Amino acid sequence: MLCQLSRDEFQQIYDRLDINVKEVGESFYNPKLASLVNELKDAGHAVEDQGAMCIFGSKKKQPPLMIQKSDGGFGYATTDLAALRYRVDEIKANRVVYVTDVGQELHFKQVFEAGIKCGLYDPKQVKLDHMMFGMVLKETITIDENGKEVRKAEKIKTREGKSVKLAELLDEAKDRALKTFEERIKLQEDGQAKVQV
Repeated sequence: MLCQLSRDEFQQIYDRLDINVKEVGESFYNPKLASLVNELKDAGHAVEDQGAMCIFGSKKKQPPLMIQKSDGGFGYATTDLAALRYRVDEIKANRVVYVTDVGQELHFKQVFEAGIKCGLYDPKQVKLDHMMFGMVLKETITIDENGKEVRKAEKIKTREGKSVKLAELLDEAKDRALKTFEERIKLQEDGQAKVQV
């Protein structure tokens, strides 16, 4: 029931942005993870390092991409590699765009490099892009000891339940864009009035 409520809310955003989505959540890939790790290990692409299975990149100082933890568990890297394979082999995608915050930059560089190294995709046939955005900030307004208003931008803390809903961000973006548009029209009208005088 909770998942369906979330889907209903997501659909409102998708409709607003004219986006068509076929939902494939992380759990969809779970049955594929162990066999993927075994395949990459057997091919020599993944090696054991301190009990974990890792794929090492071309840069020596860069940490390896861990595809299986020492306790046998799997992480985002394994899921992302399985998803990459699925998108290329099953969906026949020729371009995949990953949209995340800038904090995931190294992770996706490693995933893309590992994908090439392991033969999961051919960069001449499939284009992978990581579209990064900065942190989503919120403005807080407080009054200092002198009674002056102090505005401060701070990172939204989702775990504290203080996050802003995407619909609210879209509403604010629309309102700001409209205000900017109206200001430009007024400036243009004022400029024309001065020219005519």
